[in-house]
Amino acid sequence: MERYLLRKTMDYESMVDLFVRSGLEISPEDPRPEGLITCFELVDVQENKRIGASGLCCDANEYILRCVAVEEEFRGMGYGRKLVEAVTAEAGRLGAERIWLTAKVPEFYKKFRFQVVPREEAPFVSKCGECPQYHNGCESEVMVYYF
Repeated sequence: MERYLLRKTMDYESMVDLFVRSGLEISPEDPRPEGLITCFELVDVQENKRIGASGLCCDANEYILRCVAVEEEFRGMGYGRKLVEAVTAEAGRLGAERIWLTAKVPEFYKKFRFQVVPREEAPFVSKCGECPQYHNGCESEVMVYYF
């Protein structure tokens, strides 16, 4: 039996604490993302504990990878890769031509062929420039993946 199970869920709200602990710019008071298609969670079956999560949204026919997070003690073990691959596969299955994201760690996403693009090319407004962490330890970039 596989120890870790990757599954789809719409229980975004239960993932918010993991996203916050992982340093993503999300607040527990934020509403559910508009256009949420699905989330993925990676669960330790033996412990019945979520160890990672991600989400896929669609807005005006543009797909957006939201919030990839893995519990700190499980980082570097390939679980983030599983979550990104699950989201890209789902978007491809739905007919996406590309997937957008705002990456706090752009080097991680470059491994999956995501490319940095100018913020003004994004179909959404990045609020990174308003964040006090931007250029103070956070060098987030808007990125895109083409199928």
